[in-house]
Amino acid sequence: MTMKLPVAPATAALLALLAAHPHPSRAQQADPVTTPEIDWQGKLEGDVRKILKNYYDPAIKHSDVMQSCRADKGEDCYNGGDHEDQLCESSQCRQPGDAEKLLDRLAVAADSAPDDPLTFAQAVYAYARLGHLEEAAEMAGECTFAGWWCDLLTGMVHDRAGRVREAQASFNSALPAADPALTSRLTAVAELLDRGDRAGYGELRGRERSDFERRFWWLTNPMWSIPGNDRWTRHIRRRFELILHEQLLETTGNEHPYSHEVAVVRRGHEDSWSKIGLPARRWTSIRKATYRFSPVSGITGEIGEVRYQLTARREDERYTPDNYGPVHEVPAQFARFLDRDSMAVVVAARPDRVPLGRARTVFLVSDKPGSYPVGLEPRVTGPRPVIETAVAAVPVVASLEFVDVAGAAARSRVGLAPLSPHGLEISDPLLLIPDSVNLPQNREEAVQAMMGTTTLETGAELAIYWEVYGVVRGQPLEVSISIQGAQAGFFTRVLRALRIRGDGQGPVVSWSEPASAPMHPMAIGLDIGGLENGDYVLNIGIALLDGWTATGTRSFTVARP
Repeated sequence: MTMKLPVAPATAALLALLAAHPHPSRAQQADPVTTPEIDWQGKLEGDVRKILKNYYDPAIKHSDVMQSCRADKGEDCYNGGDHEDQLCESSQCRQPGDAEKLLDRLAVAADSAPDDPLTFAQAVYAYARLGHLEEAAEMAGECTFAGWWCDLLTGMVHDRAGRVREAQASFNSALPAADPALTSRLTAVAELLDRGDRAGYGELRGRERSDFERRFWWLTNPMWSIPGNDRWTRHIRRRFELILHEQLLETTGNEHPYSHEVAVVRRGHEDSWSKIGLPARRWTSIRKATYRFSPVSGITGEIGEVRYQLTARREDERYTPDNYGPVHEVPAQFARFLDRDSMAVVVAARPDRVPLGRARTVFLVSDKPGSYPVGLEPRVTGPRPVIETAVAAVPVVASLEFVDVAGAAARSRVGLAPLSPHGLEISDPLLLIPDSVNLPQNREEAVQAMMGTTTLETGAELAIYWEVYGVVRGQPLEVSISIQGAQAGFFTRVLRALRIRGDGQGPVVSWSEPASAPMHPMAIGLDIGGLENGDYVLNIGIALLDGWTATGTRSFTVARP
């Protein structure tokens, strides 16, 4: 992808960081001929089985069982957050120091079984989930089993410690070398897909499936401007821990239903529970599972269909980053224009509408998985930053991102299909700041006046700028404008235009005018004082006498006080 604008020095440093290759890990250095097998589907045996059974399935039960426990309200659930301790629904089921005794016993069991990778993994897993991350990292660093197994354990600890890049390097090293059946299970994303996409995904095999997953994680990476894909590392870690969780459950005679696996993969390990008034007995607190970073559409379709909604519903994939946040959806307006054989992309935003401190602003564009985003600084700063660049005429995903010094973040990300440089074409309609004194005469003026949002909160005018391509000077153009969702007859008049003046009655405004050049700029102001608050779609149609047509659309919202 060819960028037409220079990259700022700060952004160049960011790109160098993004492109850095991880150091080789144990799995990369291991000799495939001598690497021992790991029975990762096996049962726990010996001392570790007795230790875990006695701890997690105690013979003594307590009667002071509570009705609910909410971690997001600060309550101490599951013995200080040990999600494996799900039989502990009493304030008396553990004594001070019990968890430390468990860890000591597991460490001794691991030392006593130097040839047992499952016992070793349970010890590392226990130290990590109980928050003893330094000890877990030290133990994982002493792993002498198959390199890929050790890398999975190390990646698990790194992710729990918030070391995303290190976790990503470990998992990237482990997965190609691991048992293919294990790799397939760890990388599967069916549970994160919407219902309509799951069936098609389930039919994918081999390269088709891996290509789909690469595209999914490219689109789902929460913040391109923050190195590493923390959503991907969390997904691999959750799935790996579920395998260790299955082995632990088997020792206590409990089951691992698929519905439970789905819940953990989508939302994370349980940290709260309730016996009353909720659809599920256990859930991850809302504080820890807030956002939906996967697109709400476009996973399997064209890039231009990709759109996002960060606010997650109960049935959505939900995740909250550990190292930054909260994450806000910043109001923004994106638009595409033709620029010779390239596509000009412009975006304006209103970061002042979300609770951010002084933030770094980066605009990133990527055309495919593995294509490191190219970053640009805004040319207009302040409460309405504006960025403009030119990219090759190919499908791209554009992401405008903000991160302040306290770690709060905001973004607006969209998929953009290319405009055709051949034949009749129309740019995206650009919404202009309402009631501006003069309509723009060209794109430069229009970009300066573009709204940083697609929501109109004041004024009775909808001011629009767009461009028509693929015409010749003097060629007659038939222009029509309609607003989907508006009541019949709402158009009372055309307020202002570059080349036309007049009234339009009924649901469509239409007129004819000659093209001024192969690129014909147009601007118009419409009286929308009669529109009620709600969501609408603006449609601009261009027709030629030879039958060629082109349409541009813009969704917008009216939200007057």
